[in-house]
Amino acid sequence: MLKLTLTNFKGVETIDSRQVAEAVGKEHRKLLRDIRTYCEYLAETKIGLSDFFIESTYTDSTGRTLPCYLVTHKGCEMIANKLTGQKGTIFTAMYINAFHVMKDQIDRKKPTLTDIDKAKALKVKEMNARVRMSNQFLKLAAVDTLSEEYKNILVAKSAEVLVGESILALPESEQKMYSATEIAKMFNVTAQKIGRIANLNGMKTEEYGKYYRDKSPYSCKEIDTFKYNDKAVERFKELLS
Repeated sequence: MLKLTLTNFKGVETIDSRQVAEAVGKEHRKLLRDIRTYCEYLAETKIGLSDFFIESTYTDSTGRTLPCYLVTHKGCEMIANKLTGQKGTIFTAMYINAFHVMKDQIDRKKPTLTDIDKAKALKVKEMNARVRMSNQFLKLAAVDTLSEEYKNILVAKSAEVLVGESILALPESEQKMYSATEIAKMFNVTAQKIGRIANLNGMKTEEYGKYYRDKSPYSCKEIDTFKYNDKAVERFKELLS
């Protein structure tokens, strides 16, 4: 039984039209006539001819240069679709086998990833994930807030995520800080009154405390919240006495 031989033409696997003619039991000149008809139809569309048939030549035993076609996988399918009965079935099986054998050979030659390559690829993925997470912290740090500590913490976390270890020290509070609600309980007044006193006396400064980023008690949003130090507590005591 005839075995179809594939030829690689500029990276495309093809079969010589002479072999195709022999496989389907047709004179080569008649197959060329059929292929030229197919090409005329394809030329009327935007479908590329080279996806199916590639013009070529060969030299016969007398030294003459004669035309032929290199038939691609799609071209073989087109020819097979025009055949009926046993010839069409056998040719379909032959070209499918030929192309599958070539594909298997190519797949076996493809280089496989070594353990080192896999480790490098994994490292790149991990680094990309770190960069994405680091950027998220930086976006959060860019929020409009009065709390410098909030920004410094997020920048430090961004750097830590990126390099995998802490390189910027997180800000530490050296003194106990109190919310307006906590101070209000000390003096048996409302938190709103503490806020009004602080505003009237210019107490929302570094001398008496600092701003923090905190969740709003009335919604799911984050807001700037001022917390007071021990010096502020003494000042409120004076102002409320």
